[in-house]
Amino acid sequence: MGKIRRETNFLACLILLTLLWMGVIFWFSAQAANKSSSMSGNLLKTLLAAIIPHWKDRTANEQYSIFNGLHTIFRKCGHFSEYTILGILLTATARQHRKCISDSRQAITKEVIILPALCALLYACSDEFHQRYVPGRSCELRDICIDFSGALLGILLLTAAALVRRRIFKRQKNHS
Repeated sequence: MGKIRRETNFLACLILLTLLWMGVIFWFSAQAANKSSSMSGNLLKTLLAAIIPHWKDRTANEQYSIFNGLHTIFRKCGHFSEYTILGILLTATARQHRKCISDSRQAITKEVIILPALCALLYACSDEFHQRYVPGRSCELRDICIDFSGALLGILLLTAAALVRRRIFKRQKNHS
């Protein structure tokens, strides 16, 4: 009985963590364009100062040129990484749910790949639709594709990790 309770508690924690992450994504999307751009711009400037040698010695025009060339890419990487994390969380939740309702140790099933992918796609669509009503923001198919690609990467990463883990345990069991 204790194992079932632990499994169920872990599932509840994963659901809560996933919902919290979705809330973080929603919060970022609710920022007006100028505030969102300022937040990502400040983070990018800090990163550039940390990784580019002699950043402070460069002229303002050089700094602006580098910053301007990278800002859009940086913002799109933000979308991608937010949804990579969401894909991981959705997949972990689906895997744990499957574990709670079934004795089967099946590694790859439709439920733990397709369902998280559909949830991520629907959330990406709703996120972009939401942005349509935020000042200065827009609803773009390109961003849905970037978000969904990030989620797919997260799903694939967790699925691959589970397969590797399963093979390692199978090898260890065979050598025992």
